[in-house]
Amino acid sequence: MEITVVKDSASGTRSNRALRRIEEDPLGQFLAGQLTERTRKAYYADICEFFDTDRITPADVRAITFTDIIDYRNGLAALGRKHSTINRKLSSLKAFFRMMIAAQVIEQNPADSTLVRGFRVDETLAGKSIDQRRLQQIFNAVDEEENELHQARDRAILYLLTYGGLRRSEVANVSWADLSQDGAFYILSLPTTKSGVPQDVKLQPVVIHFLQQYRDALLAHGYDDQGKAFISLSRNQSHGKPLTDQSINHIARKYALRAGLDHKV
Repeated sequence: MEITVVKDSASGTRSNRALRRIEEDPLGQFLAGQLTERTRKAYYADICEFFDTDRITPADVRAITFTDIIDYRNGLAALGRKHSTINRKLSSLKAFFRMMIAAQVIEQNPADSTLVRGFRVDETLAGKSIDQRRLQQIFNAVDEEENELHQARDRAILYLLTYGGLRRSEVANVSWADLSQDGAFYILSLPTTKSGVPQDVKLQPVVIHFLQQYRDALLAHGYDDQGKAFISLSRNQSHGKPLTDQSINHIARKYALRAGLDHKV
C-alpha cells in the first residue's frame, strides 16, 4: 500500500516565520515566551548584564562558550555578589540558551550545569538537621531531574523547606493566594500552623525566584495557578491534586537517595 505524505505548508510557513523572528531578535523572542512581567524583567536584566547589551544577535549567542559563563560567574563572585544571586543569573542564562537550542541557533547550552557549576548557597539555614555540603548534593540531584516541570516543582519545595523553615504539612498547604508583596519583601501567609496560630513568613529572594520559575512552568504546561501551589504530577488518579505532607517527605527523600546520602533526611 502506497502512503502519500501531505505537507502542511501553513504550519511550515509559521515555523519559518518564528525562526526568522528569533534570528532578528533572540532576546525579544525569549522574553515574549515568558508568562509574567516580573519574570520578563528579571530575565531581561540578567541576560543584558551578561551580554552588556539588549541588542543581541544570533552571532553573539553562537560566540558564547562555557568558559565565558565561568568567567562571568567568577567575576560576579569577585565583586562580592551573593551566591544565591549568582545562581539565579546562571539559571536565567541557562533558560535563554535552552531556547536558542530549540530554535536551532546553537547546538549546546554553554550554561548547562554539567559545564558550569553554581555556588553553594551560603544564606543562614533555618534548620539544623543537614549540613551545607549534603544539602548542596541534594540540590545538585534536583538539577539532574530530566522532567522540567518536576524539577521546577521539587526545587521550589526544597527551597521552601530549607530557606523558608516550613514544615512538610505547611508546604503542602501553600496556596498561590498566600503569597503577597510588602514593599521590597515577599510574604507567605500561613493560615494553618502546628501552633494553631497564623504566621507570616518573609521569603528570601532565592525562594521567590524558584517559586516563580515553578509557577511559570505550571502555566506553560497548561495548568492554572489557582488553589494549592504544589500538585501531583503523577500519571494516576492523584494527578493534579494537592500534594500531601507524605508526598513532600517522599520528594525530599528521593533526591537525598539520588545524591547518595545514606541517612534519613
